[in-house]
Formats: sequence, structure tokens, C-alpha cells
Amino acid sequence: MSIGIISDSACDIPSEFLKKLDITEVPVNVTFGSKVYKENVDLKGDEFYKMLSKSDTFPTTSQPSPGDFEKVYTSQLKKHDELLSIHISSKVSGTYNSAVQAAEKIGKGKITVIDSKSVTMGTGLVIIKVASELKNKKSSKMTDLVKMTNDLVSKSRILVACETIEYLKRGGRISSGAAFFGGLLNVKPVIGDRDGEVVSIARPRSMVKALSFLRREAESYKNHQGMAVLHTTETFDSRALYNSLSGNQQTDSKKKKSASEENMFVGEVLKSQFGPAVGAHAGPGAVGVAFIGDSPK
Repeated sequence: MSIGIISDSACDIPSEFLKKLDITEVPVNVTFGSKVYKENVDLKGDEFYKMLSKSDTFPTTSQPSPGDFEKVYTSQLKKHDELLSIHISSKVSGTYNSAVQAAEKIGKGKITVIDSKSVTMGTGLVIIKVASELKNKKSSKMTDLVKMTNDLVSKSRILVACETIEYLKRGGRISSGAAFFGGLLNVKPVIGDRDGEVVSIARPRSMVKALSFLRREAESYKNHQGMAVLHTTETFDSRALYNSLSGNQQTDSKKKKSASEENMFVGEVLKSQFGPAVGAHAGPGAVGVAFIGDSPK
């Protein structure tokens, strides 16, 4: 039985992994003023952030329609016997519901849709792990892949440090009054996923402290199965966080490791760019870390 993997562009999976692992991506709609774009089709990440910085109009994103999913599912069912469709949290987007509607209409029991209860690479890492398992073991059964997905979903987390609160204010995530005092105190808010929603996690007073918070949180988890560093616009901060997390791969095995080093993920730390769904609110200069691991006791 051949199984195909479906994602949505808000998962922020790097294009090389989409190709390498044969993951089919359904694009999110991005609206700037009166013009609607398909993410990663006719609007790329760097272009989006240039527009975001220059425009007085705040962009909005909307989920793919059930019809968008029907087209993708119909096409992919010509290549595969079954489809596993994994999407960002239903609490922040209607994407999951669109996928369910399409699956019920044309799937005939051949399409399994899963709510990742996360966003961006919090979902993307799960999909990459599942797709890698399928690529390495083509005889994998849907029941096993679903069990694996749900297990990974329960261990996935993402945190984002915002260099400015301006875009959270423009997007209506915080009030103008809170933004005023936040700017006055130079707060660099950290947002993240919790119970399927994006919420405020911490309010460090500098990006140095915010990045340290991200690393400490990542290092507090154990038995990591994946990790990614994300950025809206690549900066010194994003490169610094990536280098600090990637450096664990070169740790001398004979040297006594600290508690955090014992916990740290050893392997390839992926790089990804936030798409408009989160990036519009996080704003230029935002840095994030996504990982899959066992939470600290």
C-alpha cells in the first residue's frame, strides 16, 4: 500500500525537505490589501517581509479552501492508495477543518487528517519525522504512522522571540497601551504554542536574554527527536542561536558534559523561515526554535 504525505505551507517545511521526502504542500492564502497570493507559489518569504516592512497595510492569511484540498487529494490519490494529511492547529486556523471536509467528500476512507496542535515547524518537524519513516520503510502501515504522528505531536513545541512588539500591535495581538509600555521597557516578547494556541510565554528585556531563554527551554527537554531554528529575516541573532544549538554536535565525547549538554539534541539542526501566518505578527528580526522532546519532570 502506497501512502502519500500532505502538509500545508504554514508548517514552514524547507523546500529541500518537501522534495526529498515527497511531501505535498497545500498553500495558504496571503492577502495584502486587495491582492491575494498563494504562499510559496507566487509569494516567497523574503519578498513577503520586504512588503511587510514597507506597507502601511497589515497582511492577513486564510486557510486553503476545501476545494483546494479536493484538488490536491484527487491528484495524490492517483499516485497513492492512502493519504496522511497533517496540519497546523485547528485552534489558530481553519486549515484542518478544510482538510477534513475535503477528505469526507472524496476520501472514501482513504484519507486520514491529523490536527498537530502546533504551528509552523512545531508541525513541520513532526511531518518530516513521519515522512522520513515512510521513506525508509515503504511498507509502513497507516495505523503505525498515525500512532507515530500522535506521539510526536504530544512532544512538539515551538517558541518565538520577537525583536519588536510593533507587529504584534498592528496584528491586534496586544493593545496599543501594552505596546507603549512594552516599547518603553524594551520588552522582547516570547510567544509559543500551548494546548494548540499561540500564547505569551515570557517578556525578556533584551534579545540576548530572549535567545538565552529559548536555548534554556530547548535544553530542558530530553530525548530530542528533532530541532529547527527559524527566522523571519535572517539576522545575527538567528545565526547565533543556530550556531549555539548546532555546536553540540562537536562536543568532545570524552569530556564530562553539563546537565544541559546531556539533554541537548545531537544531529542536524534544521533552518527554516517563518511564513506569513506567524511571521506577520512576529515581525522582522524574529527568531524561533522548534523541537520534539520529552518535557522535563
